This record gives sequence, structure tokens and C-alpha cells, in this order.
Amino acid sequence: MKKIILNTVLLCLMGMVHAQVDATKSADTTDVESFDEVLVSSQRFQQKRKETPRQIEVVSAKRLFELQPATLGDALINTGQVFVQKSQMGGSSPVLRGFEASRVLMVIDGVRMNNATYRAGHLQDIITIDPFILDRMEVNFGAGSTLYGSDALGGVIYFKTKEATLGKFEVKPNATVRYFSASKSVIGNVGMKIQSERVGLLLSATRSQFGDLRSGSKNYSDWDTFGFLPRYVGQLNGRDTVLVNNDPQLQRGTGYSQTDLFAKVFAKTGSIEHTLNFQKSMSDLIPRYDRMSEFRNGKPVFGRWDYAPQNRGFVSYTAKMGGPEHHTRLTLAQQNTEVGRITRNFGAVMERTQRDAVRMRTANLDRHDQFGKSFTLNSGVELVWNEVSSVGINKNISTLAETATKARYSDSGAHTRMHSVFAQGIYRKEKTGTVIQGGIRISQYALSALFSSANPWKLPFSEISFASTTPSYDLGLTQQLSKGLLLKASVNQAYRNPNVDDMTKVFDSKPGVKLLVPSADLKAEQSRTLDLGVLWRKDRAFALEAGVFQSAVKSLLLDQPGTLNGEDSLMYDGRLTPVYQLKNVAVGEISGMYLNAKIRLFRELWMSGSVTQTKGIYRLNEGADDQPLDHIPPVYGQASLRWNGNGWFVEGQCLFNGMKRAEDYSNSGEDNQDKQPIGMGDINGDGQADGYNPAWQCWNVRGGYKHKSGLSANLAIENLLDLHYRYFASGMSAGGRSVNMSISYQF
Repeated sequence: MKKIILNTVLLCLMGMVHAQVDATKSADTTDVESFDEVLVSSQRFQQKRKETPRQIEVVSAKRLFELQPATLGDALINTGQVFVQKSQMGGSSPVLRGFEASRVLMVIDGVRMNNATYRAGHLQDIITIDPFILDRMEVNFGAGSTLYGSDALGGVIYFKTKEATLGKFEVKPNATVRYFSASKSVIGNVGMKIQSERVGLLLSATRSQFGDLRSGSKNYSDWDTFGFLPRYVGQLNGRDTVLVNNDPQLQRGTGYSQTDLFAKVFAKTGSIEHTLNFQKSMSDLIPRYDRMSEFRNGKPVFGRWDYAPQNRGFVSYTAKMGGPEHHTRLTLAQQNTEVGRITRNFGAVMERTQRDAVRMRTANLDRHDQFGKSFTLNSGVELVWNEVSSVGINKNISTLAETATKARYSDSGAHTRMHSVFAQGIYRKEKTGTVIQGGIRISQYALSALFSSANPWKLPFSEISFASTTPSYDLGLTQQLSKGLLLKASVNQAYRNPNVDDMTKVFDSKPGVKLLVPSADLKAEQSRTLDLGVLWRKDRAFALEAGVFQSAVKSLLLDQPGTLNGEDSLMYDGRLTPVYQLKNVAVGEISGMYLNAKIRLFRELWMSGSVTQTKGIYRLNEGADDQPLDHIPPVYGQASLRWNGNGWFVEGQCLFNGMKRAEDYSNSGEDNQDKQPIGMGDINGDGQADGYNPAWQCWNVRGGYKHKSGLSANLAIENLLDLHYRYFASGMSAGGRSVNMSISYQF
């Protein structure tokens, strides 16, 4: 693995030295983004790339179309700069700099997606965003609380949807069909752009039908049968039955279907621009493959474990007033999410449904002021309200009788509110190529959750409440050392307020091993992140970015043994399970490095590569021993070669991951060590060999052609060598060799 990484780095540097610069205009000018490229998310308003001190990865709509991703999680994987965990096919949980789930903030069209039930484990909400509707996706690495508030410890993933426009009347329908052979999946999208001088309209509808995913045949580990599924749970004559899988590479119970709808209306009255944005994502049923493939003493643990449904609704209104130098933007939005979890032990007749609904309303008032060429002030107010309702229902699958049972969260409702003000100034000194920026945010946050006197846990309290006022700040410097060469440095403080999931959840994260119960006494997690990097670009020649980072986290929330009503274990689903609670008990340190390069080797032959390494530890107190932190991926990245033609491209790519040794796994269980290959010794001291994640390399080839008539065709062969491998911390294996095809037509 070290050889692969070293060769990638050397190849990048050698290519830079020998890069050929052709003065002839290329057929494709987007291979190396301009040094003056405008970003949409870094400062909530537009800002040039050369002015931001952050590490940022941009995935354009053009690149999304080339990648043909089944979901946005797959698109992030192919950047080589973002690690993604999967517990089931209907899931993707991005990891930024060792932070995951509720410690990574997702924002769509300026509105935060993270709601009061975003959990700290693995989160799947990114799959509810349709890749077809995006103009671009920006990954902002590093702390981002000053501009975006709570949760942005590891960074911000910003999704910008396509824009409706005004102009000469025209109607442009489009359609796309995609096929993936590894899962026998079909994705169909139809859309329409209607433009007139007064109103612009965008419409899109996508239907995704995913079949069961087939893994590779050549195992990456010393265990030739690891990850294969010889048996699976099915039903015969209405009874749970263990069935023989005639094709062990086929991960039965991974397929699902999803429908995504999108509409955007744009109009202008006088100097005010109006935008109405509607999004809806609906899934039928998403099986939890990692749980359904669990066996204990030769017997399946579950007879059923499904997300049904996993829905997201979004509607927003935006008004923008003013000119380029001074303008105000008001965005009002409401998001509704609904998640149902249906679980039943193997052979049991009682089936539990826990259904959680969140209504989140937000108001953002952003102000942009440009004072001459040297100073910019961005400021604003953000208001966020969450209302959470959670119910539990037991259903006898034989008699269909239903009774109330344990809810996942507080059974009498919960709500949160967050009111924030922020300001950030950007000072430019063009003569020296210096840009200094700094900002501050003050947030007031409150949470209240109510429990009925009849709650099944017999909690010693009827309400959990929390309130705090939290500051955050950032300070950054970019210094142009020569034409195209930029030095970047920043320090950022970020925070994450405990939410309804942290404080009120009842959840058996490991059946029979760990039962999380409500925690009434929590406070905000806080981090301070230092970044130092260099960016060297020459348009149509090369781009090199390298940097190091370090985050210090205090008041870190960790699962700790606890008690409820004096008991350290409770009966849950027929199992006596130890009680755990979240507590602010630790300090943590996360550090790492990254290297990204894109180089033109000869004419239209391009090479790109990236590698990221992250280390993370925590201590329960200042004098305690260091312990591995969860969510820390092994070294990972990608290397590729690409040839561009007139309307076409061909690309070869290698995605790679290093080894995650058994002793580097967290003991929290979040890294799913029990779902990794066995054979690295008894690290935990329980008399059994512990799991580890071997190094692997996955080879892909893809190409595409776009005709001037509007017809486009793409073809890819992913996992060319049919390797059977599994991403770190994942509960399912990646897809085997897959032929992916896409045909699109712009009418």
C-alpha cells in the first residue's frame, strides 16, 4: 500500500516537472479549474477560489454525469477525497477529516439539512438528494461553524441545485436512462426547462429501481469466503426460514426503490428576484443488510429490519434584493423528514415499528456588502426550529393486532430552537496578493423533550432540557507567493450542540451488548482546527494542492456504561442488555495530511491523483492513555489517467484504501469491527481474533461521448478485476464487476 501511495505522489511530481503546456485551445477547458474560479458556498456568497483558505473539492454537474453515480455517496467515493461508509445499499455516510454523520453539516441551496435527530453513528440522508438536479456539489473541509452554525466540525457539504432562468421563450425537455449490471438496477430521469422573459421553470422526476448487489469473486483477504452470504433469511408459509443462497456473491436483501421529484420557479419583479424551490424524496423500503446478515450461535438475529419509509420533503422561498456590490437575501424554508424502522427478531411474531417525524423550519437573512476592491463584509441572521414526534407500535404479524410500545425518542414530543448572528470580513491587498478574513458567530440554543408518566422506561424525570450560548470564530490568510502559487493558513473554532438524538434516544446499537438510554446532562462539543496548505495552479497545465490539519476536540460525547433506575442492564427485545449513556467525558485529537494533483502530461492526456491520511485518538482525562477514535478511515485516495477529445473522453481510475489494523479500531463498536475479516490477533483480550480491514485497490474504466444533436452516451466498467472488498466500517461488501451504461437526450 505504501508503494502505491509513494508511486502516486512521485507520478504527480514527475508529471508536474515534465508537463507540456499547449497554447492551442482545448476541446474541454474544465480539466484544471481556473485559479479565479468562483465558488458558491465558501462565504455563503460567491468568492473566488484563490481567496479562500479552505481545502475545497468541487464536483460539477458535468462530472456527475460522467460518473453515472447511483447516489451522491458513490459520486463522493470517486473523488478520492471523501471517505464514505455503507451499512446497506440504501445508504452512504460521508466522513470528513475523521468526523461523520451529525458532526458533518450538509447544506442545500443555503439551507441546513441537519435536523434534531441526526445521529452520531452512520447517517444515510445524502441519498435523498437527486444527483440529476445538482448544478454542483462543494465539499468544504475543516471546521465551518462561523458561517453555518452547529455540526460543522469536520466540514460542510454544500449542494447547489440547477437554476431556472429568464430569456427568450424556449422549452427543453430531457431524458436519461442508466443501467448497472452488478445490481441489475435501472434509473430513469425526465426533466424539462421552460424559459420565458417573465418566468423560468425547472422540472425533474427520477425513479430508481435497485436490485440486490452482487459482490466481487476475488476476495481481498486471507479468508476466501469472507463477505459471501451462504444463507439468508426468508419466509416460507408465513414463517421465518433460513434459506440457502445458491449464489453467495449475491447480497440478498440489498435492493430498494426510490422516487425523487424537483421543481424550481424563478421570477423577477423590479429589482427583487424570487425563487421557489420544491424537492421530494420517497423510498419504498430500504433493507438494513448489515443487521439481516447477523447470525448468532448459527441462528439469524433478525427476521426483519427495514427502513420504511425514509422520506424527505423540502420547500423554500428566496428573495434577493440589491445589486452586485450590496445585496440582501432572505430564505424561508421548511423541511419534513419521516423515518420508519421496522424490526422483528427471527421467529418472533411481534414486530416493532418506530416512526420518527421531524419538521424543521429555517429563516436565513444574509447581507453582502462590497466596500471598494479591498473589503467585503458578509453578515446575517439564522433561525432554526425543530419539532420532533416519535411513536412506537407493536404489531402481531399473525393477528395484526397493534399496541403502543417504546418510541425511539421522547414519547411526548421534543423541540429545539437555535438563533444565531454572524459576521465575516474579507480584506484584500492586491499589491501583495494578500487576503485576510475573519469572522464570529454567536448562537443561542435550547432543547426541550417531554416524557409521559406512562413511558415504558419509567424514567426518573418527565423532561430533559438544555440551553446554551455558544461562540465560534475563524481567522484565515491566503498569500499569493507568485503567479498561481498560493499559501493558505487558518484557525477555526466549531461546535455541535447535543440534539434530540443525543439526549433522548433509546436504541440497542448492538443487540444484547449495548443499549443506549436518555442522557439528561450534556453540553456542546467544541473543536479548534488548524489548517496549513499550499495551492499551485497553472491553467491548462497543472494544479497541485497539499496541506496538513489538526483538530483538538473537547467535551467529546462518548458511549459510557450507565444506569437507569439503579439498574446497569435492562431486558430489551428479550435480551438482557447492558445500559450505556452518552457523556461529555473525553478530549480528542485528529490530525492528517492531503495531497491532490491534476496534471496535463501531453496534449489532452491528463493525470490526477489524491491521497488523504487521518489519525485520531481520544483520552478520557488528561492523564489517561490514548485510545483510537472511531470514524477514522485508513489512508485512501485515487489515481487516474484521462484523454479528452472533441465531445468525448476516456478515463482509467484506481481507487485505493490502506489497511486498518485491528488495534486501530475504536472500542465503541461504531466501526463495525465484527463485520470485518478476522485474523489480526486478539487485541481486545476476549480470547477471539479481532477483525481488520485489508488494503485494496479497485480499477475502473469509463468513457463518454456527447453529440451536437443532444444525444449523450456513457459506458463504464467498475471493479474491472472483480475484487471482493469492503469499505472500512461498512456492513456490506462493495459491488463486483459492473457494466454501467447511460443514455441521455436533450430534446
